[in-house]
Amino acid sequence: MQSGMENGVESGKGRTVHALDERGTVRDWLISPAWSEPADDLDKHLAADGDPWGERGRWRLTNGPDVTPLKEELYRHRPLRRDPVLTPVVEGGEIRYTGPGGTRHSGRWQRVHTAADGLVDWSEFCFTPEYRVALAACVLEVDQAEWRTLRLATTGPFLLFVGGELRGESGTVSYMEPVEQDVRVWLPSGTTTVLVASWQVAFREVRQIVRLRVGGLPVRVVVPSEGACEYTSAVAERVLDAVGTTRWGTTDGEIPLTGPDGAALRVQWAGRTRRIRLDGGRAAVRLDEAEQGNEAGETEEVRAGDDVGSASMLSTGASVLRVSVDDDRAPVFREFPVAVLPGAYRAAPEGELSDRRAEFLRHAARADGTGGELVRALTDPHHMVGESGLTRALWMIDNRADCADFEAVGLFHLWRRIPADRWAPGLRDRVRTALLGFKYWIDQPGLDAMCYFTENHQFVWHTAELLWGTELADDTFGNTGWTGAAHAAHARGLAIEWMRRKLAGGFSEFDSNAYLAIDLLALVSLVEFADDQEVAELAAGVADRVLFSLAANSWRGIHGCAHGRSYVSTLRSSRLEETAPIMWVCFGTGALNDAVLPAAVVATADRYRMPDVIREAAHDLPERWSGRQNYRGDYRLAHDLLSRPYGSDLTVYKTPDTMLSCVNDYRPGLPGLQEHIWGATLGPETQVFVTHAPNASVSPSARPNSWAGNRILPRARQHEGTVLALYRIPADDVMAYTHAWFPSAEFDEWLRHGVWIAGRKGDGFVALATEGGAEPVTAGPDAWQEWRPTGPGTAWVCTVGRRAVHGELGDFVRTLATPDFGPDRVAFRTVEGTELSLDWAGPFTVDGRPADLAADGNVATPPQLANPYAQLESEATSLAIGPHVIDLRKGRPL
Repeated sequence: MQSGMENGVESGKGRTVHALDERGTVRDWLISPAWSEPADDLDKHLAADGDPWGERGRWRLTNGPDVTPLKEELYRHRPLRRDPVLTPVVEGGEIRYTGPGGTRHSGRWQRVHTAADGLVDWSEFCFTPEYRVALAACVLEVDQAEWRTLRLATTGPFLLFVGGELRGESGTVSYMEPVEQDVRVWLPSGTTTVLVASWQVAFREVRQIVRLRVGGLPVRVVVPSEGACEYTSAVAERVLDAVGTTRWGTTDGEIPLTGPDGAALRVQWAGRTRRIRLDGGRAAVRLDEAEQGNEAGETEEVRAGDDVGSASMLSTGASVLRVSVDDDRAPVFREFPVAVLPGAYRAAPEGELSDRRAEFLRHAARADGTGGELVRALTDPHHMVGESGLTRALWMIDNRADCADFEAVGLFHLWRRIPADRWAPGLRDRVRTALLGFKYWIDQPGLDAMCYFTENHQFVWHTAELLWGTELADDTFGNTGWTGAAHAAHARGLAIEWMRRKLAGGFSEFDSNAYLAIDLLALVSLVEFADDQEVAELAAGVADRVLFSLAANSWRGIHGCAHGRSYVSTLRSSRLEETAPIMWVCFGTGALNDAVLPAAVVATADRYRMPDVIREAAHDLPERWSGRQNYRGDYRLAHDLLSRPYGSDLTVYKTPDTMLSCVNDYRPGLPGLQEHIWGATLGPETQVFVTHAPNASVSPSARPNSWAGNRILPRARQHEGTVLALYRIPADDVMAYTHAWFPSAEFDEWLRHGVWIAGRKGDGFVALATEGGAEPVTAGPDAWQEWRPTGPGTAWVCTVGRRAVHGELGDFVRTLATPDFGPDRVAFRTVEGTELSLDWAGPFTVDGRPADLAADGNVATPPQLANPYAQLESEATSLAIGPHVIDLRKGRPL
């Protein structure tokens, strides 16, 4: 397939021209949208009822490595069509494409410049099963004809067309990391169009990516574009490659841009266009102001607070700035994710706790969805529960969309707490019908991609089934044919088992700043509505443990400890944590964001009352807080798709000015997912940590990604205010680096000294070192926030301090010794004079002694909890938090 650009070669018109990167990767493409078609043939491959297990069982409908054989089977029955794309490949041009199911799709070619990993990325979270197809095209230009090797990497089946001919194909599926295949092709002199058709099927998160590398001598990459000038665009790209955003998040609506002095730029965001000049290499874009006379010659109305970052489930909290030079001959651009952050944050309690609760309720009453509708109805006696507030919840339940279990619990609160005469006519019947037809667990009929296999989802399912089954005990539930009483009996045993295990052993998703909130939603719901005393008392006990963990492992309203599961947005700003509104309600600290349902249930509870001592623990910031938390449990295959032990050993060090936390020796050397292994916290946006990046994505559908999780988990250990961390980077690692999140613009001051970078926020200090030191990335979306090691980057040291003890920041940094770095090891002498040493294979030592040995030289048995408010040994059957006692077998009385 030729590009039809022969006339443009001489004049440089009608195209932009780009180089491969240093590894031969194509970075500039034209792509189609990701077109979707419903996965309406799953019943041909899986049994919709009966035993959910076995080779043909519907348990396979969970997105993970286990589902890849099913996806490959589905592709064999619904493959990509082998017909070439006949429409011209030109930016903005129309595309017509027929999908595997016969659906005719259309769209327009859109330009994309990939991130550093070279991946064209259509990844998305899909709430219901769907087939997805997408196209990516580029034009390769060579002056002399020759054979080349095209190395195409994808996570799903593809067809590769070169010059209009099918030259490669694959039906292979992988989960998160792409599989690379080589195709030998002959490139004639001139231009040759390369087109990739990509296939995927989505069960929840879907990783749909394509990367192309060209072996041999470099080639030019051409992007056809009417009105473009390749020479103007080449200059524009050099300018844009020097532009960066130095702040990912903003609370005042202003985003700073840096770049070449005097450059005239065009910035687009949420349908608006701004024109700016980089005066002295800097400019600011206000995201809450309209451009007077945008590109279309129109003025748009803009309201302050539009597009505010959300903390609802799986939300990134981010929007995108598209930056280009202010010249129509240069269609090239760069994109910068940014977040308008919630402004309401409190680092310390103020006034009465009832005032904080009232603030939250006013905030939640403005929210969409079930949580907002619940608060409006509870706080306004004249409010009628209306269909508009329940539209999303009912759609999710009717369509068995993932996360519908959360909505089922929220709807139960409305059902029980708001009298029938305050519902819109017919709406209660609509809710009743939806819940009677719903599926409540994997062993019940139905082919869907709802998640049953993570810790938080398990318990929410059991809670929803128990509550609705009890409430509609005499009704027949259409999906199963069971009575409500049978559903309640089915759920009761599962709920009790879950609570007993978590009460005694803790959570596999330890201290997740997303999912502790969901656990609490279900627990408080059972306390409120369960008629069964055993169930209610167990729920109260586990809820106490969850809130005590949140109190002990947070700092100034920031859930800043290590996490078993987390997302990029919450690691960059605690204002987006789903636990933040709960802390606002319970502790008077934290932030108000869009994650209102769990906090609304807690804030309006009648039976559940958090013990006062937990609030005291949340407020207590002694000169030195040292905490440890050990969780131990076992996965169960039918609930977790795993059957092995799980465990985490969490350390938390707090002062009035800073916090440092690490999960010690957490599965080092094994593949990571969404674990946040260690980090320092000095403010809601002032968080410091290091990851081994598997890709450049920040999408929640990439697990792990650039900042949340690690491709290979490090070996990390903490002693008081210092963490030592070792990373292993394989020789064939795609990204081949670790990197640090050190957002310099969020510090009151920062400096570099030897191998150290250090910063001060308020009166707290943090310092970070690696062999050879680290250099900031000075352009792009993470400018002066991301730091790359100049050396191997396989060992890092992080230590914290404070002005009251260590003087000024410069004084603190000058007292820091240079760590002793070596292959697979690091040693460091702390400011206090303690000698710490960590190597990959040997023990972690403190002053020469292995830290994991007891005084008698045997391996020490770690406590379950050890902090200023609780001491819980491994075999204990009760937990005392100050005067409050929880029975670890039964919960606590109500």
